[in-house]
Amino acid sequence: MEAINSIEVTDRKEAVSDSFVPPKEQPKQQSDLILLFALCLAVSFGASFATIVGYDRWYAQKVVAVDIKGYIAQQRDNYLAGKLNDDELKRSFDRLEAVITAIPKNRVVIMGDAVVRNAETVKP
Repeated sequence: MEAINSIEVTDRKEAVSDSFVPPKEQPKQQSDLILLFALCLAVSFGASFATIVGYDRWYAQKVVAVDIKGYIAQQRDNYLAGKLNDDELKRSFDRLEAVITAIPKNRVVIMGDAVVRNAETVKP
């Protein structure tokens, strides 16, 4: 009988000791929430910034001016002065065409004469 009682007593002690666990130190939930909020804010800011930069670089329309009239006048003057021969004149016009066709599709090309200010000007 004593052996049974001692087994029951030890089982009760284990049962009591298992059910009563002193509270462990709680993790700092407020600190974790602040960290999570800061991480969400940083990811949101980064995604917004990348979207705006990508839109501005590849999609938004921008105005570009090309001074074709001035370039042709300069080439004509050089040709008449004898500074350019026929082949060089042809190459200079080919270069003008190459510069104009190399302008990206999200750029609106206008004549340089129409620009008053604040427009990017492409020089061939």
